[in-house]
Amino acid sequence: MSRLACVFTHPDDETFSTGGTVAKAAAAGTRIDLFCATDGDAGKSSGIPVSSQAELASVRRSELAAAARILGIASLTTPGHADGMLRDVDADRLVGEIVLFLRQHAPDVMVTFGPEGAPNAHRDHRAISRAATAAFFLSGLATAYPEQLVEVRPHAAARLYYVAWERPAGDAEPRIQSVPPTTCVDVRSHLETKRRAFLAHASQRQHQQRFEELAFKDAEYYALAAGQPQPRSVTEDLFEGL
Repeated sequence: MSRLACVFTHPDDETFSTGGTVAKAAAAGTRIDLFCATDGDAGKSSGIPVSSQAELASVRRSELAAAARILGIASLTTPGHADGMLRDVDADRLVGEIVLFLRQHAPDVMVTFGPEGAPNAHRDHRAISRAATAAFFLSGLATAYPEQLVEVRPHAAARLYYVAWERPAGDAEPRIQSVPPTTCVDVRSHLETKRRAFLAHASQRQHQQRFEELAFKDAEYYALAAGQPQPRSVTEDLFEGL
């Protein structure tokens, strides 16, 4: 069984950025594990009354679990860091949490945001990119976070990919450029699953138009950041050649 680990920041990142790829991989028998650093408690709630950030966090955790089931994600790791404040979390702590996640689930391939922070350049997205990249290199070293080795073994994923996208034309969104894509995954047969996963994030319905315009595409793109080289300059599968 091939294994894919996704490391993101907020509930719904997994669907916006990789929903089609995850659904396609899960349908093919790949195990997918998700690390989501925050509960999205600083966001807005669309049509769902909540009385506090804590209540919104609870709502969004439940929505994430529902979306994960739809996409075929096998497990969720949710440390519950403060939404919008990820750059202020102790770096060693955050990197260590992701290292432990990687050692526990032993993925072949790892996906996270690139250094530009996704099309919206969110500061939490940029922070998770830095931490996840460091964890990719450290998780296979027995001298990194050795206290974890009582319960897990070092594990080095074969490849690290960043979420990427096609360069926008003219003034079209997104206006932020990504690291150049090296993998284009055809997700047309799994778009309705991706839509259902987004709709499971009911508190985020205010973003539906943006989702339809920017994320509901025939293909999802990734950029190889580190690890085993691809057999071709542009592939159609994150696991090709492994």
